[in-house]
Amino acid sequence: MWFWYSARWMELVVLAYMVLVITGSPAIVGSVTFVRLILVMSGPLLGLVADRINRYKMIFLIQLVNLMCMVTMFVTSLTNVINLPLIYGIACIMGLGYAADYAARRPFIADLVSKDKLTNAVSIDTIAQMGSKVAGPLLAGLVLSQWNITGSYFVISLMYLIGILVFIPVKSDNNKSQTGISIGALWQGIQLVGKHSILRSTILLVVLMNLLIFPFMTLLPTFARDVLFIDASQLGILAAADGIGAVIGTSIIAYRSTFITSHGKWFAYSVALAPLCVGLFAISNDYTLSFVALIFMGICLGIYTTMEFTLILLHTGEKVRGRAMGILTMAIGNIAVGWLIGGLLAETYGPQMAILVMSAIGFVGIWVVLFTCPDMWKPTQINLERGSLKH
Repeated sequence: MWFWYSARWMELVVLAYMVLVITGSPAIVGSVTFVRLILVMSGPLLGLVADRINRYKMIFLIQLVNLMCMVTMFVTSLTNVINLPLIYGIACIMGLGYAADYAARRPFIADLVSKDKLTNAVSIDTIAQMGSKVAGPLLAGLVLSQWNITGSYFVISLMYLIGILVFIPVKSDNNKSQTGISIGALWQGIQLVGKHSILRSTILLVVLMNLLIFPFMTLLPTFARDVLFIDASQLGILAAADGIGAVIGTSIIAYRSTFITSHGKWFAYSVALAPLCVGLFAISNDYTLSFVALIFMGICLGIYTTMEFTLILLHTGEKVRGRAMGILTMAIGNIAVGWLIGGLLAETYGPQMAILVMSAIGFVGIWVVLFTCPDMWKPTQINLERGSLKH
């Protein structure tokens, strides 16, 4: 899956750079990413599908569609017929594929391992994901500086193809839910999350992080151009900084996985510290300081990403994991709204003020949620035989 992760991160940087070059408008950059991720709100429905059908086949089909989209972008860029309507259309398809992938991929991993090994398995997968967050932007900056946009989409297409070829030999005895695809089954998953204090608080914190903290990512090209005055290759290095930190953070979790007694506490600390790192990045006018701030942000990101998935998977049964992950995917989809708001604020008040204000509001909201969920701080007790958790 590393090739798919790297291709996705590379494509996000190339997409933002391309739209900024074509339009010169941070607001339009935000609107394209908004369109790309608004379909993530379909996560609960796609999660229900992931509970019903073979997850292996679902993941394979998703990546095949992604490959076709990137080949289309390469061909239209090569022939100089690429335009905004096409970009918006591809963004919609990729957004839907992103939501479906999230709903199926982590439950697919849970299908392969027992619950006592789940934290370590998710950590390893997250290391691959975050390692790709380093490789993807770095490769994007390198290819953009050498081969421009057309060459970038060729490399992205190649990476999706390699990922598909590597994934083909993977085998899993994927179970299917007997609930079926229905409104009632979907509502069952929503009720589960709403009634469980840790699941509910995890989803709320994910909403706040994606709505108010993570939008800085799509504004990196604007920071590079208007604040730090750096070129495309330096932008690639800067965009990889939080990925480097994330590999460090995730590696810490992987190393400590057998000693972790409270998954919620690790998650809580990561979301509490992340807004401070983003705030430091927002006020920085120095390239080195900005890079260091994003490294520390990445450490929080690595821990956060591992624990958000682990908490959801540990607190749900096998037959509802897809729906729970779908709801989590919908929460992650709020980043689309955050990117749109961030782009509009950056257009009006500048990127620094936009990110600073959003991170400050996010910091307050995060602590409100943490103070109202004491279960988040308690030790995690896993009942391996019954597949349930107690607090």
